[in-house]
Amino acid sequence: MTDSRQPTSLDNPQEEILLRCNRCNKPITPETAVLTPTGYRCKECVRAQQKVFDTTKGLDVPLAFIISAAIAFAGSWLAGRIGFLVLFVAPGVGTLTANVVRWVVRRRRSKALNKAVLWGSILGSLPLIVMRLLPFLNLNSGLTAVGGLLPLVWQGIFALLLISSAYYQTTGIKLS
Repeated sequence: MTDSRQPTSLDNPQEEILLRCNRCNKPITPETAVLTPTGYRCKECVRAQQKVFDTTKGLDVPLAFIISAAIAFAGSWLAGRIGFLVLFVAPGVGTLTANVVRWVVRRRRSKALNKAVLWGSILGSLPLIVMRLLPFLNLNSGLTAVGGLLPLVWQGIFALLLISSAYYQTTGIKLS
């Protein structure tokens, strides 16, 4: 039997609601509550608050994609030639990508912009990696293809470091 002072969930009448949204005061269950830095909120209030931070305009997302793809392509071309230095250069190129995109879009932000940087970096890195893979698919080339293995490895490492660095820089995730 439920206590008359406690509201119950609409989905499950047997479950007591112990939480209220700290913004709209709507009763919420622990399963539907979203923990924010200021307390628990309902999903509707969280969605409404996130829309406030989406400040991108029409061409911001395509520009972010094109810029990140171009920088990733140029860096991927360089990665096969600088070898071991890729370990030091790639995170810097990822940070450069994020900063150039941020400057071009005038510091506007959204989740779509973050995804554009992610996919632009991925697709910008791929063409040269695929081109380096093609000799390995030709069975007649045999040992001659092995000479191209190390540059392929460096390009792969570059792509991974660049993509993760650029994405983390744009999303604002701080690694501590």
